[in-house]
Amino acid sequence: MASAAAQKLDAELRAWSSTMGEQSPSLEELRAGGETMATFGTERDDVKVDQADMGGRRALVHTPDPARSGAIVHLHGGGLTLGSPESHSRLAAHLAARSGLPVYNLDYRLAPENPFPAAIDDSAAAIRWLMKQGVPAERIILSGDSGGAALALTTLMDLRRDGVGLGGGIVMSPWVDFRLTAGSFDTNAETDVMCSKPMMVPLRQNYCPDGDFENPRVSPAAAGDFTGLPPLMIQVSTAEVLLDDARLIDTRAREAGVDVTLQEYDVVPHVFQLFAGNLPEADDALQSIADWTVRVLTD
Repeated sequence: MASAAAQKLDAELRAWSSTMGEQSPSLEELRAGGETMATFGTERDDVKVDQADMGGRRALVHTPDPARSGAIVHLHGGGLTLGSPESHSRLAAHLAARSGLPVYNLDYRLAPENPFPAAIDDSAAAIRWLMKQGVPAERIILSGDSGGAALALTTLMDLRRDGVGLGGGIVMSPWVDFRLTAGSFDTNAETDVMCSKPMMVPLRQNYCPDGDFENPRVSPAAAGDFTGLPPLMIQVSTAEVLLDDARLIDTRAREAGVDVTLQEYDVVPHVFQLFAGNLPEADDALQSIADWTVRVLTD
C-alpha cells in the first residue's frame, strides 16, 4: 500500500498538472523547470561533493565517508534534452550514502544541440576514464533514470561488444523504447502526472532527428541484444506510462539469462527516487539498490 506521503505527493502533482493546461514551454523554459528537480529530495551533509573531468565531460562526484571500493556512474534523466548533474545531485548523494560507493553524476551532452549518439559516446568515455583511474570494470555500476536509462543500457551493450563487462546496471523509471508503442502509454495515461506520449514525441525527435527509433542503440529495449549483460536492477512505478518499458527490459533480460531484479511501486511518480528523504518509497528503493550493489559487487 502506498504511504500517506506518496498519496499526498500524488495529489499535489495532480493539482500542479491541472494548472499547466495546454502550455507548450520553450526549450529554455523546460530546462529551467528541469533544474527544480534539485529540490525534490533532502540534502545530505555526510556526502562530499567534488568535480571531475571524465573523459572530457564534467561530473559531480558524490563521495560518502567511508567509501567502498568501486563506483556508480549515473546518467541523469530529462528526456535527453534537459537535466544536469545539479538537478540530480540530491538523488546521487542519497545513492552514495546508502550504497557506500562514490557516485559520478555525468554532465553528458544534451539534444537537440548534440543528438544521438553524442550522449552515448560521453557515457562510454566516462567509463573508460574511470577504468584508467584504476577502478576495475567489474567494480563499476552504470545507472540511469528515465532517458538516462536508455544511455545506460546502450552503453552496457556497447562495452560488452568491446569486451568490457561492468559490475551491474541500474535503471529507474526507464525510457528505453523510443517507438512509444507500449500499452501503458494508454492504460496509465490518467495515472501518470509527469509524463505522456504527446510530451515525449518532441523529446525523442530532439534526440534522434532522423526518426530511426527501431535502431537498437536508440531503443535498446526494443531490439538490443541483452545476452551477456551484467546484473540489472529495474525500478518503476505502476502508475507511470513507462511501466511497460521496465517490464520489457525485465522480460528481454530474463530471456537472455541475465540476473535481473524488477521492483514495482504503487502511486509514486516518475523517477520517484528524486524525492529521497521526503518519500518513504524513495528511501526504500534506494536502500534496495544499496543492498543489491553489495550482492552484485561481492558475488
